[in-house]
Amino acid sequence: MPLESAADFTSYVDTTAHGVSATLFEVQNSLFDSFGLIDSLFDIDSGNSTNINIIIDQEYLGISGGSVDVSGFQPTAFIKASDAPFISHSDILKVDAITTNKGNTLSPATTFHVVRVEPDNVGMVQVFLEKQWVYII
Repeated sequence: MPLESAADFTSYVDTTAHGVSATLFEVQNSLFDSFGLIDSLFDIDSGNSTNINIIIDQEYLGISGGSVDVSGFQPTAFIKASDAPFISHSDILKVDAITTNKGNTLSPATTFHVVRVEPDNVGMVQVFLEKQWVYII
């Protein structure tokens, strides 16, 4: 019997506590899109978008170099597995702006690409992200 329930996972990502709202966009053109039967049976890479609550973290990383170390960060998101059962590599996660109780913006809305998905097989998924850069030509 698991120690945590679905209600516990919902409280973790609650936007009145630690959570922030986001939109998950499932990207097409994956391996499964080559086989129409799989897409018709399951909602895999259908191009759908879903509003979800997540916990976003941007942990500091020290990257060892040959002679000079480099500083950086690795954005990750924690998502309820039931909110994004088919999340996969290359999907897009648009995180809404993070604001204070008074409405001041701490972090602007940001768009990320999913680069790695690690389910914990209990009810949460840790998703490693890469910031999506917009280039104007």
